[in-house]
Amino acid sequence: MLTLHTIQSCPSLRRSSLFRRALLGRKRSFICASSSEDAEAGSPPPLGGDKHQQEVLAQIAMLQAQKVRITDFLDERSAYLTKFAKDADSEFDLIGQNAMKELDAVGDQVSISVQSKVEQPTAIHCMTKNCGV
Repeated sequence: MLTLHTIQSCPSLRRSSLFRRALLGRKRSFICASSSEDAEAGSPPPLGGDKHQQEVLAQIAMLQAQKVRITDFLDERSAYLTKFAKDADSEFDLIGQNAMKELDAVGDQVSISVQSKVEQPTAIHCMTKNCGV
């Protein structure tokens, strides 16, 4: 069984951008692999160790760093798209409100025009017939 020992300790992982940026900006920790016999004996892990295991551990560390970068990118894109959607909704609402105001104004003008045309024949009719209206 393999046990992992790190020379530098790492605080518990949180899902914050600030922590991930700080984690990516730091120098890498050294990771050493040792067998369970070494751990039981209480002796410090050898500096050389199994080269294949060290390569695998280095690949795992690189993949985790890439995962953090991808997660950051996705978080940024998600925030951008959320802001874009909110802005678009606000703009559509504003366009709708302006359109309703314009329709109300045009409707009022049409109503006035129709009323004036309806009242004109009555006035002409009364003038020719001497109505008491």
